[in-house]
Amino acid sequence: MRNKSPFLILMLLAQVIFGQGVSSSELLHQLHQSQNPLRVLYLAAHPDDENTRMISWLANDIGAQTAYLSLTRGDGGQNLIGTELGAKLGVLRTQELMQARAIDGGQQFFSRAVDFGYSKNADETFQQWDRNLVLSDVVRVIRTFKPQIIITRFPPDGRGGHGHHTASAMLALEAYEVAADPKAFPEQNLEAWQVNRIFWNHSAWWEPKIDSLAAADPTYFVEEVGSYIPEMGLSCNELASYSRSQHKSQGFGVAVARGAQKEYLKLLKGEVPGKSIFSGLNQSWKQNGRDDIEKALASIEANYNLRKPYKSADELLKLYQSIGPDDESLQWLREVLSHLIAQSLGLKVEVLAKAEYATYGSEIDLVLKAIHRSPMDVSVLNLAKQMEVGLDAEVEYNEALKENEVFELSFKYTLGDDAYSQPYWLKKPYDAMFKVDDPLLIGKPENDPSVQFAIWVHLEQGSFKLMVPVRYKFSDRVEGEIERPLMVVPPLTVKSRINKLFFLDNTAQSLDLDFKAFEAGAYEVYLDTEAWQIEPAQFVMEFTESAQVLSKRITVSPKMGAAPGSLYVMLKKEDGSSEALKSLVEIDYPHIDKRMILEDPAIRLIPMQLEKRGNRVAYIIGAGDKVPDAINQMGYDVDILDEQALRESNLDQYQAVILGIRAYNTQSWLFNRKDQLLDYVKGGGNMIVQYNTRSRSFQGDDFAPYPFKISRERVTEENAPVRFNLPDHPVLNEPNKLSKVDFNDWVQERGLYFASEWDPAYAAPLAWHDKDEPDRLGGLLIADYGEGAFIYTGISFFRELPAGVPGAYRLLANLISYEHEK
Repeated sequence: MRNKSPFLILMLLAQVIFGQGVSSSELLHQLHQSQNPLRVLYLAAHPDDENTRMISWLANDIGAQTAYLSLTRGDGGQNLIGTELGAKLGVLRTQELMQARAIDGGQQFFSRAVDFGYSKNADETFQQWDRNLVLSDVVRVIRTFKPQIIITRFPPDGRGGHGHHTASAMLALEAYEVAADPKAFPEQNLEAWQVNRIFWNHSAWWEPKIDSLAAADPTYFVEEVGSYIPEMGLSCNELASYSRSQHKSQGFGVAVARGAQKEYLKLLKGEVPGKSIFSGLNQSWKQNGRDDIEKALASIEANYNLRKPYKSADELLKLYQSIGPDDESLQWLREVLSHLIAQSLGLKVEVLAKAEYATYGSEIDLVLKAIHRSPMDVSVLNLAKQMEVGLDAEVEYNEALKENEVFELSFKYTLGDDAYSQPYWLKKPYDAMFKVDDPLLIGKPENDPSVQFAIWVHLEQGSFKLMVPVRYKFSDRVEGEIERPLMVVPPLTVKSRINKLFFLDNTAQSLDLDFKAFEAGAYEVYLDTEAWQIEPAQFVMEFTESAQVLSKRITVSPKMGAAPGSLYVMLKKEDGSSEALKSLVEIDYPHIDKRMILEDPAIRLIPMQLEKRGNRVAYIIGAGDKVPDAINQMGYDVDILDEQALRESNLDQYQAVILGIRAYNTQSWLFNRKDQLLDYVKGGGNMIVQYNTRSRSFQGDDFAPYPFKISRERVTEENAPVRFNLPDHPVLNEPNKLSKVDFNDWVQERGLYFASEWDPAYAAPLAWHDKDEPDRLGGLLIADYGEGAFIYTGISFFRELPAGVPGAYRLLANLISYEHEK
């Protein structure tokens, strides 16, 4: 991996990739930034942990090359905007970080550590993570990026709360020493690197009297980060606000901040011979021994013409040519210069596919488009002619561009047969650490584009190279032009509308499989399972065109004594072998660049003893989850109610009204329906409220018949022993008799955002706790009210039900079916 100035590369690539031009004043700003070779690495545990004010200030005011190393991709978090969890959420949050960095000016790195959910201390974290492996990843990023300064978001003493937070600071301090040891991790084949100093980005979050503390302690440094950038028309904290608001899946949208803003940094290791965190560090090319680069950039900036930026193109090209392609330490600057030249010419080069998806080994139709808007003589590589003789041939075929006219060239290209557009960290099964074989991928934020071309651009004084990824464009009547990456997929994929099929008896169930072909043709499919009867067990799917979707309904019934199993959808290949089909999952939101995941579509077949009362349930969606699908699998008809439907609905028809996770955080109108919901309870219904958080969107606990207080208490150990605090309570006995076995094989956690205080009217039938902690009883509260019941639960049904945990289904069935003694 090569050093790259994060802000310049990302912002300039935005023009090529997303079709957004850079103004002449922004180009001037980027010229100014390129004159500071200082490098700073910000380090924390998750997406959204980073202080975007610091990153924005470092990258845009100081002009330092700034990067954020997030140890995880946030896979274990919640999702406020959709149903993606686990690996899918990790891909979404990775893209949110990429969008954030494109705004605030940072580069992005990751380690191979998996976010396995909340942990309460670093010891618990390192029981899951391979500490030495994560340390090696941090060392690799340090040795590759070569920062003079590291800044941690959290302290190493546990005040950061989350065990991942504390672990990130501990690893940063350890890596500070280890990265400088040439004997450490020799297999990396990277030169040792000594970081000059490491700071903790302290704040009033941990210490309300931070001002007086910093004034009295010489190891504290105070920096003003709210500076204004005239070329951009924005202050650093404005940029930071826009960056922060990209973490939409976590509900981290913020108001735009302007004005003075102090940041406090405590020196943890190293020395600072002055009053600034930068004192004594090289912040110019001259200090780095490259007086020629400093003079050239200063001259270009001094002579820059805002109205005629193309007048700087020749000098930029001259500097570009002075940096050899083999000088690894300066390749980041060479790439920056190539994009600065293109921007100064008003040059846009793109390669577009005619379809969003392509199959490996196939021939695809592409279009090269180029336009420049300057009086300079400009020509570009003619890819069609060049490919006839080979992209590496000595002879070059170039095409002159006319000023302000689009040059368009169609050509064909054959894809390789060995690479899907699968996120590299998801290509192998994993547990608490992602498995990545290629060391060159470790630390990278994501895959390189599926296909990209080196496009040489020729001016009178010489040539420069642009790396142009293949993209797909289409026009939406509301949103306008939309761009997406070209994604490489298998010829056939399958998606099941249900991935868990529960059998409460021996009755056969139907299952719809949706097949999507990316190449026309006939595909022979068979279904593989044991001890289950499948009809039909094999069939042929015929597709007349690409991207066609066909459905196939099958029936599944258990044979005598069938155990839980999986149904695999297999494709028989021409050579007689077979392979399991993959399911294509699209991660697509307006604020990110679309991505895809190929998942194992195996459908779990689960026989389960489950009794229930009633037939109909109402569900009010909160932050988004798959609980309604699970309730439907239990044999209930589920009606999704929005504000209008709830207002107009006769709730007496429902056995229970269930509120999705964080419903009171996301649906402000729910507070206005309190009387209607409690009247329903009083008349004999069950109202089940899943967890909410005491965030700024929360309007208070006053939605229940009796008071209780939501806290941050949780049980993070998924195997934490459960104690039946009220063993005779109906919810543990009717209609399903629960036992400790029902609490085996849970995933990630028991629950979160438990109640910490409650009225005596509530019963707390369950108790559990993490190691060395007291019992937590607030995960399930039940209060009889009139003829019905109000139930609050922090139990993680939103994780356990999609994971197919039978005991979670039986417990929820008892909650829905609950009847108190009249």
